[in-house]
Amino acid sequence: MNTFTSFEEFDSKGAHIARARPIVTVGSFDGLHLGHIYLIDELVEFAHRENAPSAVVTFSMHPREYMTGKAMPALTTPPHKRKLLLEHGVDAVLLLEFNEQLRQLSAADFVTECIVGAMNARALLVGFNNRIGKDGEGTFEVLKAIGEKHNLKVVEAERIEVSGQAMSSTAIRQHVQNGDFLWARKMLGRPYSLVGVVQHGDARGRTIGYPTANISLAGLAYPPRGVYGVRITIDGKAHIGAANIGLRPTVDKSRTMPLLEVHVLDFNGDLYGQEVEVEFLFRVRDERMFDSLDSLKSQLRADTAEVRVRSCE
Repeated sequence: MNTFTSFEEFDSKGAHIARARPIVTVGSFDGLHLGHIYLIDELVEFAHRENAPSAVVTFSMHPREYMTGKAMPALTTPPHKRKLLLEHGVDAVLLLEFNEQLRQLSAADFVTECIVGAMNARALLVGFNNRIGKDGEGTFEVLKAIGEKHNLKVVEAERIEVSGQAMSSTAIRQHVQNGDFLWARKMLGRPYSLVGVVQHGDARGRTIGYPTANISLAGLAYPPRGVYGVRITIDGKAHIGAANIGLRPTVDKSRTMPLLEVHVLDFNGDLYGQEVEVEFLFRVRDERMFDSLDSLKSQLRADTAEVRVRSCE
């Protein structure tokens, strides 16, 4: 699969792509929302017209998070983002760790050394109002002038809006954190979902008849604490589930970091170590503490019954 983690790896293992002179775009692409998809579709179509491969340069961490030192909860994990890009027809993905070397590159040096030098690109497609290079100096006009010096065509994509709102990962992140799945879906063009690997927990859910698949939320944007109806995809097959995002106050009073727990209805398999995708469909209730395990079990029965009914509507 044509996925690379550095320009050096691309130079050694992606030489066949470089020889074909790809069409390239650069961006964080967090969430891969409709604005991103429009750009990616344009990239792929551009490449087909030129009989060239398409390549995306993106980052495992948002560059702004690296530069400010402030956490920026992600809408997609790096593997999820790579998967979405490849599903939209991209031929190669460079999924880079943003570091000080990249931060210090001027727009001219980034284009000269990376886009032209390492990738041998014939064209660079720039997202609307996107900036490249140190201190954001690489506006479309600046990049176009740089490209002319290297026989690199530079094209800017159009601005995309949904219901009058500019498309942005920041806006979607806020909608997700507010639990507004409808707005998130409008901007993503698909249901909001989280992708993660199922971790070992304390198996407490299994002892009360409600085993759960536990998924870490570290570094991710996620909905408010509570219980949700979800669709969980396991090995390509979709199942209905009841999910809890929270601190598990009834059984774990020491937890400080919310956890995603999904009880998969009518499923008995072992999910440990498997990557799953969880789509959020609707909210059931707030998370709360119960005075006994019997009270918790009674509420879980009610939750799963509600999820079954509402998932069939």
